[in-house]
Amino acid sequence: KQIEALVKTIQSDTNEAVISMEHTTAEVVRGARLAQDAGIALEEIENVSMSLAELIQNISNAARQQSSSAAHISNTMNVIQEITSQTSSGTNATAKSIGNLAEMASELRSSVAGFTLPEEESADQEEEEDSDVPVVS
Repeated sequence: KQIEALVKTIQSDTNEAVISMEHTTAEVVRGARLAQDAGIALEEIENVSMSLAELIQNISNAARQQSSSAAHISNTMNVIQEITSQTSSGTNATAKSIGNLAEMASELRSSVAGFTLPEEESADQEEEEDSDVPVVS
């Protein structure tokens, strides 16, 4: 009877061990599936991260180009401002010169106002004398 009890105990322990191993095997299979799913998720994260890095690089390049273009536009605007300033100065100088010319013309009119032209007969004689002189136009 002792042997029978011992055999039953061993059988019972063996059955418990088999059941425990089956549970453990099921847990290992489930853990392997979870690890595989985690690996797939990590690959997707890696792919998304690489895509994001590429997009960020493109954004950085575009920002760099826009900054360069903005600097070029700023330089061009400075050149335009300088040209406008020079044009304004030139226009003011021209206006001043025209004013001076008008004043000189007025003074010239005043200075020749006292002169009188000769009679018409005298003018005809002068024309005959001047006919040998070429007229420059």
